[in-house]
Formats: sequence, C-alpha cells, structure tokens
Amino acid sequence: MRRAIARNLSASKQQLPHWYLRTTVLADNLVAFHKREKALYPCSLNDVVVLAVARAILEMPEFRSRLEGDEVVTFDSVNIGLAVAVEEGLVVPVVRGADRMNLKGLAAESRRVVEAARQGRLEGVGEGVFTVSNLGMFGVEEFAAIINPPEVGILAVGAVREEVIVQDGAMRPGRKMTLTLSADHRLIDGVTGARFMARVKELLEDPASWA
Repeated sequence: MRRAIARNLSASKQQLPHWYLRTTVLADNLVAFHKREKALYPCSLNDVVVLAVARAILEMPEFRSRLEGDEVVTFDSVNIGLAVAVEEGLVVPVVRGADRMNLKGLAAESRRVVEAARQGRLEGVGEGVFTVSNLGMFGVEEFAAIINPPEVGILAVGAVREEVIVQDGAMRPGRKMTLTLSADHRLIDGVTGARFMARVKELLEDPASWA
C-alpha cells in the first residue's frame, strides 16, 4: 500500500499543476446545527462539510470534471471521496451521489463506506470527482492536501477553534474553521476556485437554511 500511495501521490504532485486557496468559516452556526442534528441521529461535523461540498459542486460542473486524454469529461453525479487513515496508510472510499442525499443519509453512507474501507473493502475506486480530507479531530488548524488523481481537487478541513472575532467593529468570542482547497489548474481557474470556496463558506455558515 505504501508503494501504491508513493506512486500515486508522486505522480499527482509532479504532473498536476496544484494551486491553493484558503478561507476561514465562522463556525458558530455550524457547531450549533451539528449539535442539534447529532441529538437526533449519528452524524459528524465532517458529514455537514461533505454535504456542503457536494451541494457546491452540483452548482459548478468544473468541479465534477476530469481530463481523459485530451477530453474534458463532466460527471452528472457528485461522488465525494473521503480520505481515511488505516494501519497501512491512506485510502479514499467514495460516497456516490452525495448531492442527492440529505444529512442523515449521507452520514449513514459515510460511516458504511469508511468502515468497509477499514476492513479492507474499498468502494468507488476511480469514481470520485473530489475528495475531502479532515485532520481537525487531531487539532490540526490548517493544511494543504495533495490531489487524488484523476480528481480535480481536494478540500483540507482544519479544526474548529475558539477565537476572538472582530465583526462590524466589535469583538466577540466565537469559533472558526479553516478550509484549504488544492485544485488542478488545468481545469480550475482562479475565479472558479474562489467562487467554489465562497459558496462552501456561505453554506457552512448557515447550514440550517439548506441541510
């Protein structure tokens, strides 16, 4: 597995023109929404992030496209890869059709494919259009991830942290979360990437309005 990871990620970094965007989400509403939903059914904060990413990608076909030879192929379904650590290294099971799910359904499917991956049954290999990688549970505030080819991008999710927030000229306690996009510049230009990040930020700052 380590040899396969080395080959895949070395090729990605060498062959794909990575570029990066970072944004910070005001996470008070996100944390409160997750707390309410978690009391009703099992779900993680990362499930809310994945669903927001899926909704944003549904609106932006560039993020569900890939290069196959000289052709750009765009997928109808938003299949999201989840970066999962296992004893041997890193695997990326895929949640197919994440854009068609509600939070409860996505949370259940995410748990299922992650557990299958940890037992050696990797689902959706090669079907993903985009990956979400979350190291927030380890206290990592921000990082940049390497794209999982042939996908067009990956979103690195940091920890929710308490900070003093300056808003409208006043200071208040609050929570923030940093997201970092790594994108393939052959298919994703600067403005497209910026619009994607702005949309994900908008969705995460008011999840009760759409999830």
